[in-house]
Amino acid sequence: MKMRKPCKGRLSNVVLKNAKYWNGKSFELRSEVRLNACEGSETTEFDCNGALVLPALFGLGLDFMEPLRDDVYTFADGFEAMRKGGFYGGLYESAANPIDDADKFTAMVNRFKTEELGGKGFEIKFLGAYSKGFGTDSLAEMVELAVAGVAGFGDGSSAIPHSRFLRLAMEYGKMTGKRFFFQPMDKTLRHSGCVHEGAYSDMLGMKGIPRIAETIAAYTILETARFLQVPVHFKQVTCGETLDLVCRARRVGIDVTCDVNLYHLLLDDSCLETLDSAYHILPPIRSAADREALWQGVIDGTVDAISVNHTPVLRQDTVVNFEDSVPGALSLEVALPAIWNKLVERVGEQRAVELLSTVPARLAGAAPAKDNVIVLSPDRPHMVVESDFAGHVCNSPFTGKELPSSILATYINSVWTEL
Repeated sequence: MKMRKPCKGRLSNVVLKNAKYWNGKSFELRSEVRLNACEGSETTEFDCNGALVLPALFGLGLDFMEPLRDDVYTFADGFEAMRKGGFYGGLYESAANPIDDADKFTAMVNRFKTEELGGKGFEIKFLGAYSKGFGTDSLAEMVELAVAGVAGFGDGSSAIPHSRFLRLAMEYGKMTGKRFFFQPMDKTLRHSGCVHEGAYSDMLGMKGIPRIAETIAAYTILETARFLQVPVHFKQVTCGETLDLVCRARRVGIDVTCDVNLYHLLLDDSCLETLDSAYHILPPIRSAADREALWQGVIDGTVDAISVNHTPVLRQDTVVNFEDSVPGALSLEVALPAIWNKLVERVGEQRAVELLSTVPARLAGAAPAKDNVIVLSPDRPHMVVESDFAGHVCNSPFTGKELPSSILATYINSVWTEL
């Protein structure tokens, strides 16, 4: 018989009634599902009324900004958002706080572990920076970071450096065997652009970012990876041309994986007509044709995972002119109810679970969801309000919009949360 650990804190045993439970291949109706936390904890019964009980999610692209910007968001806010959205873990990389040496990595890990509202049990993996301060002057101590336990090396979602520095970084990092995570974006072609370069940017007079800003950077990275035999991952691919490059690279033996952001699958640049800065997301939301190309990549398997890229922005930095606003969007709390139905319609339930939970965790070298689950009602619409979000920020394109499904409850790290 399996021994249960002694109970501490807010842990709960849960009995789910009338649930469609994910058995690893499909949902099967069960009259009762027991989720046991520990001896001595209270037991909660919850009638699912036929709702889905699926594995908790793993988020690619977490950035809680703290400690440099704890006036914007805190680790506690991030953990609350993860519980609300049903995320048991994620891959963390802060643009504001590069982890460029072993001491910073240790400090970050310890901060996560000691946070009152959720450090215990969250499956958090970290990307180390491959350069000091995400700059192009000196390399980070990648060997020390790899020994300390980083999942790979990232760029802080900034534009790629010049080719010589890129080669030096990947050449040094190759010794660790870790994967490099890039957001492919050419700095000079992006320049001061903030939206997709196309009909809407022309109509509105906004500075655009062309597709070639992504494809030229992607090609440079792939050629360097081929030359050095280094594994790479592309974050937030936005257009079909980049996916074509990924397919060709795989055919010649390059180890390349990629993800697509939630919002790039659900939106297109027609949203710019509103001039709402909530749609200021980088890399930019592209055209309807680009969105469909990304969906085709999800369907045919070119896209490995769907990312969330949770980036909090203060209200005063969003209620300004679009081009003056700070880019970024919250997504943890709304990701699953926003995309689940459409994802299942396109690729089926098993592939949907893989894209949102299994594969993201595998890419980060994290453990699977195990007993962490989400109770989702796929047919109950939900109107997104500001109070749905943790902390005091609510920068999401879906604020004030109706989502097609609703999260009823989550069970994350043995903590039961009803919404």
